[in-house]
Amino acid sequence: MTRFIIIRILQAFVALIGITIIVFFLVRASGDPMQLLANPNMTEEQYNAIKTRLGLDKSWGEQLLIYFNDVLHGDLGESLVRQKPITTMIKESLPNTLKLTVPSFIISMLIAFFLGITAATYRDTFWDQGVKFLAVLGQALPGFWVAIMAVLIFSVNLGWLPVAGMATPAHYILPVATMVFFMLPGMMRLVRSSMLDVLDTEYIKLARIKGLPERIVIWKHALRNAMITPLTTIGMLIPGLVLGAVITETIFNWPGMGVMIVQGTFQRDFPLVQAITMLTAVLVLSINILVDIAYAWVDPSIRYQRS
Repeated sequence: MTRFIIIRILQAFVALIGITIIVFFLVRASGDPMQLLANPNMTEEQYNAIKTRLGLDKSWGEQLLIYFNDVLHGDLGESLVRQKPITTMIKESLPNTLKLTVPSFIISMLIAFFLGITAATYRDTFWDQGVKFLAVLGQALPGFWVAIMAVLIFSVNLGWLPVAGMATPAHYILPVATMVFFMLPGMMRLVRSSMLDVLDTEYIKLARIKGLPERIVIWKHALRNAMITPLTTIGMLIPGLVLGAVITETIFNWPGMGVMIVQGTFQRDFPLVQAITMLTAVLVLSINILVDIAYAWVDPSIRYQRS
């Protein structure tokens, strides 16, 4: 197990380096930020001075080496547009994003597991049909459309909830509900499918023949063995959670990292986009490692002796 964890960490480190290099060159291939930063009244000397100060006068290879050296020293650079340390900007925006994504993730997982397990337990009943309809509806409707419709109905027409910001608890309702709707359908269907597979196995039938209470059969024996596939998907949901945060924060004007990366992309703010992408990659890779480790806890028969 220890060997497996070390190998996974090394693989994640190599993947992080690869992601950083790819993003580094892609953002530079998108265009020259000096086209946005330059003033029409600026002299050539002033133009060259700004370009030199920002390090844009060097080749891409030199910029990459400088960037890696700065990152190793804990320096993520300075925003080209805002002229502000990116570390400071992330410290200001990250808590706001976590206030949105963490409750959304927890609520969506709790609802997905409850509805998925219940639908599998009462298979082909009215309850099961309702869960399947909700899952199909959620996967058919785009997340951005749901967010816009929520604003139109509950904020513009009815005036029940605020449109943007995060000043009061009421400001959280629509963004969190949108994020939950974004993540819920896929996980709900997956939990239902996994539970149905497990409930058809011989050892579950044997547990019922022995006279064990149904709640013990479902919540102790069936659920634990049905969690392997949903655990894998939870690791894959993190990139979707980031995408959902970008869409939701943009629509609801939520002052988080989603809005910041959208602005940085349009403004060709290379250091900002690189830093947020690298931070997102670290998060995704870390969650995937934790999910892999959780397999051994969920199913003791799994052993990572070799990789």
